[in-house]
Amino acid sequence: MKQKAMPKIYPVYFFYGAEDYLMEEEIQKLLSQTLSEKERGLNLHLFNGEEHSGQEIIHAAQTLPMFSPYRFVVVTNVSDMDEKKVEALMGYIRRPSGSTCLVLQGKTLGPWKTFRKEIEKTGQVREYPRLRGKALASWARKRMEGKGKALSEEAAGYLMEVVGDHLYDIDNALEKVFLSVGEKRRVELSDVEEITSEVKISTVFDLMDAIGHQNLEKALGILEKAIESGAISFKKEEEPSKKDPIPLLLSMMAKQYWNMLMIKKLSSPHGEGGALAKEPGALPWNMKKYLEQGRNFSEASLREGIQRCHETDLAVKRSRGPKDLLMEKLVIDLCRPQ
Repeated sequence: MKQKAMPKIYPVYFFYGAEDYLMEEEIQKLLSQTLSEKERGLNLHLFNGEEHSGQEIIHAAQTLPMFSPYRFVVVTNVSDMDEKKVEALMGYIRRPSGSTCLVLQGKTLGPWKTFRKEIEKTGQVREYPRLRGKALASWARKRMEGKGKALSEEAAGYLMEVVGDHLYDIDNALEKVFLSVGEKRRVELSDVEEITSEVKISTVFDLMDAIGHQNLEKALGILEKAIESGAISFKKEEEPSKKDPIPLLLSMMAKQYWNMLMIKKLSSPHGEGGALAKEPGALPWNMKKYLEQGRNFSEASLREGIQRCHETDLAVKRSRGPKDLLMEKLVIDLCRPQ
């Protein structure tokens, strides 16, 4: 049986970008390929580019590994290094040790930009930009596939809508969903709604529908139920508990208004539709629902809704009155004929 070839380990890697999660994941992958758990005690070195000198880093990189084929050196915050340190490290990078894997990590190329081609002569330079739109939803689905389950398109889109675009938070939410569905092979929207938040997207759609039809009584009834439900937190460091749902509800309402406005522009033969069509990754996950609901609103009322949600959010944060009454006033104002 033919043995699987080990991946090539370069002596130098430069990782940069806004997506810390993916960079950390790649560093952990490289570490597992170069050092075993036992070998790390003597051969793993972590440095901060701002705090440590270039000579300290170079000395560690040039030292032969002990009881291991590799030494692994990670340097974070390299984007903020001064030119003197960069020049010193470039001296090493031009002639790196073959038994050391040196990983440089930063937000941008920064002072290293002019040296990119030189770094690529001996190693690799990789950018990790923030995932957005379809790329983010695809990442979530692949993550769930790795756990042996399929994540529906609606469920993936809903996660982006409620959790946001930070991979740490999305991965945490996916883990909770995975544990909650048991033997179920396919994860649907209803499964995700139950775990990530009790302020469901369906509740917000119902609320916006009532507002669009100027049905104040129905809108206030939906609002009351939403406020009573509470919300569950996602953060790893927080214990799951009933929390104030109003900030999340306000955020979801504002996003709903914005998505309806965006779809209305996109479907219009005039205005900014052409520009938006060039960025399919920016489109919301459920275009059809937004398009149908947006018919009940004019562009002016959608802009007004975004503004009023923003004003209410500020009033809540600045404690300008009881939160439930501020939300009630918002719904009353939004239900008035435009």
